[in-house]
Amino acid sequence: MKILMLGRKKDAALFSTFEKLFELERFDFDVVFFDDCEEDSIVVKLRESDLFLLFPHSLAGVELEPEEKDSFLLEAFTSGYIMSQAGKGIIFSRDKDSLNRVFGSEPVVSSIGRAIGLIRKRKEVLLSNKAMLDARKVISDAQLSFSGKGLFEAVERGMYKETQAFLAAGFSTETENGNGVPILSVAVRNGNLGLCRLLMSYDAALNIIARDRVTSPMMDAVTAVNTEIAELLIDAGADLNYRNKNGQSALIVAIGARMEDIAFMLIEKGADTSLKDSLGMSAYDYAKLFSLAGLKEKLEK
Repeated sequence: MKILMLGRKKDAALFSTFEKLFELERFDFDVVFFDDCEEDSIVVKLRESDLFLLFPHSLAGVELEPEEKDSFLLEAFTSGYIMSQAGKGIIFSRDKDSLNRVFGSEPVVSSIGRAIGLIRKRKEVLLSNKAMLDARKVISDAQLSFSGKGLFEAVERGMYKETQAFLAAGFSTETENGNGVPILSVAVRNGNLGLCRLLMSYDAALNIIARDRVTSPMMDAVTAVNTEIAELLIDAGADLNYRNKNGQSALIVAIGARMEDIAFMLIEKGADTSLKDSLGMSAYDYAKLFSLAGLKEKLEK
């Protein structure tokens, strides 16, 4: 975001104060003094800037010296341009009442703190709008619809950049398809570690339930025999003891499928070993049934 400050040289000290604050805030800015600037150069700077901070004099009813007539015309022209760019101007003056009548929708402030606060808010809005436009372009270029359906398709097809664009545009990580399968579950089932990390960086719900199988992402990772994703979910704080419709926990599923590495990891990470499924079988019972000596010994301890 580029800020353009416009005023008279008599305001140089005030400009200097703002410049120091802008440098602290790391704002990109430029300065125009009406006293020594031509209309053509002002037009160029106005077009190149995203936000305008105007210090008016003539419009505030200040008496003008004869040599200030040209500056008055430039100030009037600039003010008209700023008002045509609704939401991009901030007017700084000690004479708020008279200028409120002149500028209408553009805020008139009389304190430096208030001006900086408004600039911060405007910057957030501008960056948000830019992010939205950038995201729409990425999604449009990929020929995806700008909708939850488009996001689900992007995840299903493993499209990292496009998924990130949807998330940056504000789409929910809890988006699901018509069968009630959330996008995190899709990424887990497809074994897409990168997309799992991306969704989790946007605070995806770790324990969201996929209604088609009544499973959590942790359960899906175990079923997919994906140790890396299982470990990622475990380290992020996923529930290790969720039980599916058969009463089976991720640990019981892992042992039943002879996935010893994942089973050992779940035990080490604190999975409840005492849980029993709908058949009354515990993790130990399954380790014993399938003659998994290492797990049986671990569970005995």
